[in-house]
Amino acid sequence: MTVTLAWILLLMQVAAPNTPEAVVQAMFAAFNRHDAAAMKLMYSEDARLTSSDFCHARGRSDVTRTYEALFQAFPDIHDDVATIVTQGDRVAVRFTASSKRGGMSMTIHTFLRVRDGRIVEDDSVFDAGGRACEP
Repeated sequence: MTVTLAWILLLMQVAAPNTPEAVVQAMFAAFNRHDAAAMKLMYSEDARLTSSDFCHARGRSDVTRTYEALFQAFPDIHDDVATIVTQGDRVAVRFTASSKRGGMSMTIHTFLRVRDGRIVEDDSVFDAGGRACEP
């Protein structure tokens, strides 16, 4: 019997609580596994993503491309969550993204909103160091 990633993710959703904090923690776990496909499934079809380094808001269709580019640029990137605060459907997270191979360590504040077990808003704020935004 072949078990596909989509089937595993479906089972995880059924077995795991869909609280906003649980969804966000699952998103960070997928990030730390460098699993952009799993991350995309955690976003609603109408998700809106904004970030200090985006020129324009992005949507669910951009999640895989965005994170795969990040994983390629920083092959050992890892997020260490310091604080999670949840209020209703909103989750605020302070974490450090770091890559020893890329010589990068950056504190990021992300504000998310979760609806029906999916992320609908993801707004990340950090010091972009004067770099131009990405289209």
